[in-house]
Amino acid sequence: MANDGYPDSITGSGQIKDALEAVRRGYTPIPIRTKAKAPNLPAWTRVTWKDSSEQEVREQFEEWAEQGMTNLGLLLGEASGGLVDVDLDHHHAMRLKNYFLPPTPMRTGRESRANSHYWYLVKEGTLPGNRRHKMPDGSISVELRSTKSQTVIPPSIHPSGERYTWEDEPWGGESGPKVIDGRLLALQVATLGLAAVLIENWPGAGGRNEAYLALAGSLLRYGDSGVHPFWERNLRALIHALADATHDDDGPETRISEVMDATINRLREGKKVVGYGKLAEILGEEHVKQIRVMVRDVESAAGFVHEVPEVVDTGTTTSTSTTTEVEIEAVDTEPGTENPLDLRETSWSPVDLDPYLAGEIKTPDADIMEREDGAGLMYRGRVNMLYGSSETAKSWIALYTCMQEIARGERVIYLDFEDEPENTLSRLGALGAAPDDIRLQFTYIRPEEPLAPMQRNKFGSQITSVGQANHYALNTALTDIDPSLIVADGMTELYGMHGLDPNDAMSTAVITSWLKSLARNGRTTVIIIDHTNKSAVKGSLPTGSQHKQAMVQGTLLQVWPLRQPMPGAVGEVELVVVKDRPGKVRKISVRSGEKAQVSAKVVLDSSKAEGETELRITVPPNTAPEGGGSQITVDLAVSRDADRAEAQRRWEERIARNAFEGDLDKKMRLQEIHEIMDSFGNRASVNAAMKRMLASGQIVKEKGKSEGRGRPPWLYSLTMAGFDA
Repeated sequence: MANDGYPDSITGSGQIKDALEAVRRGYTPIPIRTKAKAPNLPAWTRVTWKDSSEQEVREQFEEWAEQGMTNLGLLLGEASGGLVDVDLDHHHAMRLKNYFLPPTPMRTGRESRANSHYWYLVKEGTLPGNRRHKMPDGSISVELRSTKSQTVIPPSIHPSGERYTWEDEPWGGESGPKVIDGRLLALQVATLGLAAVLIENWPGAGGRNEAYLALAGSLLRYGDSGVHPFWERNLRALIHALADATHDDDGPETRISEVMDATINRLREGKKVVGYGKLAEILGEEHVKQIRVMVRDVESAAGFVHEVPEVVDTGTTTSTSTTTEVEIEAVDTEPGTENPLDLRETSWSPVDLDPYLAGEIKTPDADIMEREDGAGLMYRGRVNMLYGSSETAKSWIALYTCMQEIARGERVIYLDFEDEPENTLSRLGALGAAPDDIRLQFTYIRPEEPLAPMQRNKFGSQITSVGQANHYALNTALTDIDPSLIVADGMTELYGMHGLDPNDAMSTAVITSWLKSLARNGRTTVIIIDHTNKSAVKGSLPTGSQHKQAMVQGTLLQVWPLRQPMPGAVGEVELVVVKDRPGKVRKISVRSGEKAQVSAKVVLDSSKAEGETELRITVPPNTAPEGGGSQITVDLAVSRDADRAEAQRRWEERIARNAFEGDLDKKMRLQEIHEIMDSFGNRASVNAAMKRMLASGQIVKEKGKSEGRGRPPWLYSLTMAGFDA
């Protein structure tokens, strides 16, 4: 094939040569369209070259090259014998990579992002799942790509026009990538992600000691035992990397000695230490919120299990080991007070009340299912319920909540007892979810057979081998994925699946006990979707209400329709608070009628473009002041125009505060603004708010400097009018 002066990767000849080499090495190559990164081949995750001859591979890639697919990607994980890729997306991760990523001969990059992909071959039986670790602004810091993912390799051309290159010998030489335990690699990558968040706002000279003490206090504090066993062994590696990378004048060893010894001694003496609160003052609330997420990811990757007593066959108790399977190697559940409920020998053992009396056990925040003003409507780590009549957008609201968690870098599991995968994916796509986010952070399970824990009724246990197999499969998924959120969509179907009677108290107790277990002692938030009768009134309970209401540890929200959601139209529903055990959501709710309180209004707009749906969880009209939610009556005659104007004002305020940070000198591209605002909602809302702000003079735009041959970008900046607003 003549190349006519074009690079091999454009003509396809280079692609074919490397595709054949990939197959020779046991990897699975796939075609990518020229100057693109994402595959457009149908069912690309299921491509295989098993039993294919060299001639068959060559002919197929020649055909793809003629169709314009001349870039080359590698399927990862199981498809390529355990080959995985660590993708360094953020400059802070690049800065810290040598402290946590083991050296490997196989590395790729491009001119502006050299050494940005580290390739490894994981040992059999240790293949990790895909993991995306994020910065506080929602951007990806570092990503571990495995099964069902792919990465573009040389000699492909990046969309920017840069050529992908091998950093040393192609493919890592004849020996190939470094062979490593996949569990260790997942831990090292998670720790790199944590370090990247820490270093972004890490203070300079004069404020470092206070920051190190706050970090140590946050991670080392551990329940009644005083010192967190995992971080006592592993915090040194994290402090060493931070001190060395920031050129700390005191040096890494001095920092480790001073900070670790002082904090550990105080904890063992029962004295107080500074922790996350102080760290938030130094690094910022958003950074500490993400640090908490990353700390949990690190512990999960390490296989750390909090020490809890367990009952053995003799009737005595012993303590499970807290030894981790893998520990952080320096290259050259959130820490805090343990929940006394988790430390009991059995559920009938007395609960240690001292941590409660000392104020160490605090009510969890309501930061799940956030409204536009940032207030959450459900409680993290607890069982919550969303219920209502048919076709009131319950599943839409739950999926939107899943997207909010994904934007934080978390992983979710969706247990769908009523619908089909294509409908769920269609809704996610309409809401604007990216395919990669769905593939890597959203796990869909469609149960159709019984589960062992629910195969019992008043006549005794009826556990089957199928039920046991299903139970094992689900537990394996929970361990591997470690979701922050589980949605169980369709509680009613659980009864029929297990031959249980929804009107029988014991049957309902069986179902609700299992649903509560999904919270995993506060590690995972659970949202259950259920139905009400057609004759239900505002504020009424779901069917089988007594047991279901008792199961809910967070909020019980009824979805009450104002305008029926339907395709091509604008629908509106209210979220009515029927139960709020911790009481924080009622404080931000308003009274509607004699009994009901409304925590939010949800607008579902699918009228603008086919296949697109904008969902907004808005503040209800006439929002009550703090602490006064139960005293205000909603004026249902408030016009929708006034409500929309208030929501628009909040979007403008959020852009000024979150994107521009109230800085009149800050100049930003539209794409940069979107990257920051994506975690808050639909891009269409951001674009509309930007247009209004331009028209009203709250922001201005100007042409920036031209980069290369491209057009000069538009730069946006905040004006005093926007600052005052």
